[in-house]
Amino acid sequence: MSGTPFSVVTPNRNRLASLQRVVPSWQRCEAVAEIVIVDFGSDRAITLADFESPRKIRIVRVLNPDCWRIGLAINLGVDHSSTDVICKLDSDMEILEGAAFAASNVSATFYRGRAGTAVSNGQVLFNKQHWARVGGYNEWLSGYGYDDSDYYLRLRHSGVAERDIAPGSLREHTHDNETRAATDLRAEFFTLTLPNADARLLYMLSRNTYLGMMRRWSAELRLPYRTRQVEDGTGAVELERMSDEYRWTDAQASLLAVVRISGTPQNVNLLNGVVARYLSESGGL
Repeated sequence: MSGTPFSVVTPNRNRLASLQRVVPSWQRCEAVAEIVIVDFGSDRAITLADFESPRKIRIVRVLNPDCWRIGLAINLGVDHSSTDVICKLDSDMEILEGAAFAASNVSATFYRGRAGTAVSNGQVLFNKQHWARVGGYNEWLSGYGYDDSDYYLRLRHSGVAERDIAPGSLREHTHDNETRAATDLRAEFFTLTLPNADARLLYMLSRNTYLGMMRRWSAELRLPYRTRQVEDGTGAVELERMSDEYRWTDAQASLLAVVRISGTPQNVNLLNGVVARYLSESGGL
């Protein structure tokens, strides 16, 4: 599959400035056939006029999100893409060496970043057929944390091989935890007030991990939606209501996350042990 063109899919909410910095590098990459920007409820809608050039850019605008769901945003971007190969990039990732992506054979393999390396965990190149086979990303997860690892885990379980993205392919324009944690702490049945960004990130990561453990994601759980075309060819998406099955599973996972950040040492250790066993049996992060 050498030289195969691919679609860049990037989810975004209120991070236009970061996107404007890196999009030119995506446009310069010959292997990039299109750039699908999923504007997931930004305070001010992203438009083509926000970029120096509209070349290759397609915008999918979600009109009625309940909160920040990066997995749902990615799935919408893949749904609206036109190629068989998808490169999911965060909105602060610059492409330095696109030829490495174009030369990657994704017929039986996906290529991913990894925490603590030159390419961070959320960057991934994959075959759309493999994505469809596992139901895509987990749309129940919200905020930040575990969405990418959950997806990689299910790809591995389906028989797709895993390799790292080559160092030097991408460059990240980093942002701090305050930026990552500036998102919803949405819990339908209670309200949380956490003291700082680190606590918010730990809560979100914990809740998402428990959700992934409690209900293995599948295509049947995807959220229905409707798309209509608006100005400049933008696809406007209206989501249906989340299911009752999600609501009650999320409530349980949220309560476990509260224990994880505020419980007694004994209970926290018990939860940590369960998670460690689950991740070990699943092949790790």
